Amino acid sequence: MHSIWQEQIDFPVYPILKRDKKTDILYVGATLEHAVEAHFRKEAGNAVMIIEEKSIADMSELGGIGILRATNMNEFKALCILRNYIIKHHIPCDLEIISETSIQVHPIKLFLFMTKDVEVYEQTKITSRQGKRLDIESAYIDAGQVIEDDRPREKRYIHIFSEADFPEITKPDILEIRKYKNNYLVLSYQRELEGSQRYWEI
Repeated sequence: MHSIWQEQIDFPVYPILKRDKKTDILYVGATLEHAVEAHFRKEAGNAVMIIEEKSIADMSELGGIGILRATNMNEFKALCILRNYIIKHHIPCDLEIISETSIQVHPIKLFLFMTKDVEVYEQTKITSRQGKRLDIESAYIDAGQVIEDDRPREKRYIHIFSEADFPEITKPDILEIRKYKNNYLVLSYQRELEGSQRYWEI
């Protein structure tokens, strides 16, 4: 099922990589974190690429619940840089500042802005590696650095509740709640929550 973030969004046409490429930094996986980092690394003069094995427009998990939070000093510095950058460049991503260590954004709007000058390829999967050379079946990528998020994750679900019908939720499996327009978005390990209008998996 598609996410609320995908509604009324026009995605660019992302190509499938079919020829050899060379880059300073390769990000494996179209995530909001990779998009933000790739944008700043490109501004610093690095050649950067993002590859994703899925069709990006169909990725309901892209951006999660749209809350970016700092849990340590390095993350806090990065969050401050991003927040100030969004404000300075008037990025239309529905920024809301929750606290010094937490912001809310429309994750796909921010992803699209941060990747507009970055090479992004979809339906491109790494099949094997030989040192810094990555085989993607139809071509090779020579990357100085490969950055990927290979942390194991449990399935999680974002549920939509209308503001008028939002129940009192005190279950321990609720991970996050955010208000977005006239809805509440609830992040949970549970696929079924009473009163949920619909959900999507991340």
